[in-house]
Amino acid sequence: MLIDSGCKSNLITDKAWEYLKIHKVSCKNQTKKPNKILLAYGSSIPLDVKGSFETEIKTNGKTDPCSIYVIKNGSRNLLGKDSAIRLGVLKVGVSINHVDQELSKQFPKFKGILVEIPINKSIKPVIQPYRRIPIPIEENIKRKIKELLDADIIEEVDEPSSWVSPIVPILKDNGDIRLCVDMRRANTAILRENHTLPSMDHLLPKIRKAKYFSKLDIKNAFHQVELHPNSRYLTTFVTSSGLYRYKRLMFGVSCAPELFQKILEKMIIKCEGVINFIDDILIWGSSGEEHDLRLSQVLDVLNENNVLLNKDKCLYKVQKVKFLGHELTPEGVTPLPKYIKSIQEFRVPNTIEELQSFLGLVNYINKWIPKLATINEPLRELLRIKLGKKANIEKYWTKKQDHAFKCLKEKLTKIETLGYYDVKDKTQVIADASPVGLGAVLVQIDERGPRIIGYGNRTLTDCERKYSQTEKEALALVWAVEHFNTFLFGKEFDLITDHKPLEFLFSPKSKPCARVERWVLKLQAYRYKIKYKPGNTNIADPLSRLCKETNVQPIRDDHICQIVQLAKPHAISMRDIILQSGSDLEITNVKNGLYKNQWDESVKTFKIFEDELCFYDNILLRGNKIVIPNKLRKQVLVAAHEGHPGIVSMKERLRAKVWWPKIDKDVEMLVKSCNGCTLVGLPNLLIPMKRRELPAEPWVDIAMDLLGPLPTNDYLLVVIDYYSRYKEIKITKTINSAQITKYLKEIFSRLGYPVSINADNGRQFISEEFKNFCAECDIKLLNSIPYWPQMNGEVERQNRDILKRLRISQLEKKDLKETLYEYLMMYNSTPHSVTGKSPSELFFNRQNRDEIPMLKNMNSKEDYSEIRDRDKLQKEKGKEYGDRKRRAKDSEFIEGDKVYLKNMERTNKLTANFSPTPHVVEKSVGGDITVRNEETGQRLRRNVIHLKKIEGSWNSIRDETTSSSGGLGSKDYNEAN
Repeated sequence: MLIDSGCKSNLITDKAWEYLKIHKVSCKNQTKKPNKILLAYGSSIPLDVKGSFETEIKTNGKTDPCSIYVIKNGSRNLLGKDSAIRLGVLKVGVSINHVDQELSKQFPKFKGILVEIPINKSIKPVIQPYRRIPIPIEENIKRKIKELLDADIIEEVDEPSSWVSPIVPILKDNGDIRLCVDMRRANTAILRENHTLPSMDHLLPKIRKAKYFSKLDIKNAFHQVELHPNSRYLTTFVTSSGLYRYKRLMFGVSCAPELFQKILEKMIIKCEGVINFIDDILIWGSSGEEHDLRLSQVLDVLNENNVLLNKDKCLYKVQKVKFLGHELTPEGVTPLPKYIKSIQEFRVPNTIEELQSFLGLVNYINKWIPKLATINEPLRELLRIKLGKKANIEKYWTKKQDHAFKCLKEKLTKIETLGYYDVKDKTQVIADASPVGLGAVLVQIDERGPRIIGYGNRTLTDCERKYSQTEKEALALVWAVEHFNTFLFGKEFDLITDHKPLEFLFSPKSKPCARVERWVLKLQAYRYKIKYKPGNTNIADPLSRLCKETNVQPIRDDHICQIVQLAKPHAISMRDIILQSGSDLEITNVKNGLYKNQWDESVKTFKIFEDELCFYDNILLRGNKIVIPNKLRKQVLVAAHEGHPGIVSMKERLRAKVWWPKIDKDVEMLVKSCNGCTLVGLPNLLIPMKRRELPAEPWVDIAMDLLGPLPTNDYLLVVIDYYSRYKEIKITKTINSAQITKYLKEIFSRLGYPVSINADNGRQFISEEFKNFCAECDIKLLNSIPYWPQMNGEVERQNRDILKRLRISQLEKKDLKETLYEYLMMYNSTPHSVTGKSPSELFFNRQNRDEIPMLKNMNSKEDYSEIRDRDKLQKEKGKEYGDRKRRAKDSEFIEGDKVYLKNMERTNKLTANFSPTPHVVEKSVGGDITVRNEETGQRLRRNVIHLKKIEGSWNSIRDETTSSSGGLGSKDYNEAN
């Protein structure tokens, strides 16, 4: 038979068929006149197919079951390409003439593909002006435009276009021009294609058994995809010779990568052993024959779709290939040598930006080096100094950093090869925790032994570092599984720890604390077995000792949604009431009282309603209301609180149907102890005002605050004296502690040091630098309660007056600084509504001269004792009115109370008013409360209105509602507290 690589089918003549019948060759599934049309090369007349059959062809020890067609009056027997490749008698070489053809004048395009770019029509089109091009490259650009026109990639625009973008020429090393279009404005109207680009984590497991690779590169890939005429106007660009637009997909269109990925995936979907990332195609095989067959199939598909490849960038049948920043071999995956070389040749960084660039390069090889975070730690310390942009780090560069820098380069000579993940192999996740970090290793085991798939590590947050060691080890298990979720979900695996107690904590019989229980619930979706291995044999142990810093996502409470759903109480049937009433001691005593007039002391409450009580079918009734037995009362309360009614609504709902002694009190306790109602409820009432006493003289107690930014990007430092209400204002663009201190020194040089300064909790006023300044000047610094500006009310009130004048100035288009000086002159010269004297007169014992005329001898010394009385009277009136209006009452918080804190950063309308994290009251002085977080130990200072007392603990869990507890005493509500 003649081997014909251009023929897909196996053909024999009718004479050969007669020969096979004479020699009784085994032939199956013989068919006369099969439904198959065959054409000879260069002819449009079909061959006369006499019949077909199935048989086996053997040669060189190989067998190929195949179909053969019998051609009437045929001249030769032909062995088709597919059978020839399977039998090993036809080799596919690197010369692929039928695909890698020479570029004709018109650039080829994919067969039958016409893409339309999705548009957001609500975006208003933008016509951008022409950007002038440097004169030396004008001719190059004209030549490039002519090439694109001749290749049918662009076309001239002879009509107005709603979108016009400028060109950005890029000069290549060889002097040629790459013509780019600035599509940034147009991209705002382009919708992204909802097609995900593949990741290496998902691609690598597919090539786990590969021995040979081929990589194909599509030449000018986007230009081979034709654009729909309705989308071409988006690509219109302006040049010195007029408007042009693209007829093909182009670089710069935001959705182009996803569109091309989607098109090529559909094109090669039926081919085995092939993956693509945009225009890069990777083919592999576990043997040379399998690789050649797969490559041939892919090339056929590309040829059928008129795809043009870049001959210079294609590789055929190699055992090492570079793909998506990785070097792939039959043994595993390594980083590209060029990246390692870049790190090794990196000079010692001099600025913070150079250090960040170096660490960015190093982060690329993170998954290959298990102790990378340990080596990097001295370098990362420099990033925590919080230096400014382009700051020089030479003075911070010590021997420790130099050693880390050199050690890192040395480690790059020993890069490990990571294995390929195989879903069929036994899988282990090894996790460990240290006081500062977590470490994890993903390992797979086959007949050749274990291989490492990947490393992972991260540091613990400040809060997590305060966990017990058992909790840290439990967290390590959960984090490790979530880190390798791509490889573990839906597969059985071993979860290995060096902490023995976790074997029990993660077992079905354990009853861990709430935090660990949440972690256990997170892992319920995985199929794993906990196994203990001592620390000295745990390869994850060193990874956790010093790890890279990461932003950790907060624990999500939605992992227990399933338990919440299961917690819904059952409806209470009459049968349940009859059964429980028969065994309830209290109801039995009531029955004795009604029928035998023997009232026990324990049911004296019922005796009051003796005339209203009766029994019906063994159920005790009070009028038309059912008296609920003790064991069902909690279940009734839980059912009545479905939907979270308030106290009044819940009482009315129950009173209509049921009753028992002290039912109202039980309702009040239940609603107050409901965490949900507490967290979203209204804040506490304000406490009565505590007015500040007037100081004995000026400049004893002062307050200060920052106001801004203004439209000029300036800030105002406002300083006010509590005695005279005298005000100083400084204008500044810098608001750090050093600048604030500088202005205060200037003020104090004229007016002297005050006794105390009241300020809020701005970072300028709580820094160590500012605290040290106050201590050096013997000034007492009093910071207000966080999130409670009313504590610094005098200066806050003055800020409102200042803002009012500045807004008027802006409306009148006056200079803001001039307006500020005019206001300050007016304010300090005007009698205050409380004192009756101007701030300047009280402060300096004289009146300021201004535009308004005055007698020369008006500055007479007076007795200002009545000012104190007027100040006290006005403050008492304000306190009385404010307390009455706000219904203020004294704080009831005492040391040891458990409270919730108000949520100061609400993310949406459904965010609770209070945070569910419990705190303990440590100190209570009027409305100033200091609390401590029970888990982390963190202390916070808050106003009483920001706290909500935890009355108890209530959980609507079925086990609790059906428990045999007798009634609802305080113990039921406070057992968790």
